[in-house]
Amino acid sequence: MLRRWWFMERLRPTVPEQRTPEVSKERQQLVLEEWAAARERLDRLVSARVTAVGDVLRTAELPPGAGLSAPPGSDPRARSDCAWAFDAFQAAGKLLDEAADLPDLAAAAVLADRALERFAAVHARAAGQPVPKAARRCFYNPLHMAAEDTSSPARKQHRQRARRRTGPREAAADRRPACPSCRRAILAGQTPDVLPALIPVKLSRLRTARVLVPYYAVPQQWSLWSVCACGAYGDEWPSLVLRGEHRKRAAAARKR
Repeated sequence: MLRRWWFMERLRPTVPEQRTPEVSKERQQLVLEEWAAARERLDRLVSARVTAVGDVLRTAELPPGAGLSAPPGSDPRARSDCAWAFDAFQAAGKLLDEAADLPDLAAAAVLADRALERFAAVHARAAGQPVPKAARRCFYNPLHMAAEDTSSPARKQHRQRARRRTGPREAAADRRPACPSCRRAILAGQTPDVLPALIPVKLSRLRTARVLVPYYAVPQQWSLWSVCACGAYGDEWPSLVLRGEHRKRAAAARKR
């Protein structure tokens, strides 16, 4: 039931250096056109993903005791998880409709996937089956393949053997959850293929340019997504989206 859509391999806009050089009007136009093209493609792909998740949630039956009208004594965790899953899916749809930037669209895909994961967990527990393990998403781009599981016994043994020869690149690769591709890039001393965000940068008293930066470099007052891998970690994001917090922070960035 859970089919991963790691489609950001098709969207690789160039991420410029964070030190902002003088930006010509031609370069600014190129950046905006590149961003608009990436947004159009990502919007189309995320829309299809959210629709597919919605089809599953609408047609699947709730396990006994998981609905809002569950009888007393039913499993409160099942009710809570189902409520969270539906809130996450509703938040995904809201983000899809109101997205101001690429990370908003990424968060829509992530929350839709997490809604399906939580719903599948409720069904598994109700059937007495092992609960499927939730995906551990790549911090650098949450739409990449799942991050490598550094907690597995084999991985722990490898780290213990390599501890004495660990260098700065190995330490950097272990600092955040990373998919195999991003991890290889970091170990090679290269920049991983990060999800970009478009932010305003003041060039002079009268001139502001918009540049692409890694989404996690965006100040928290401008974006919900810079600290949580676009909603991949933590359970508070659906409620914040449903309250419109993503719009407030996007508006704060526009006022710069």
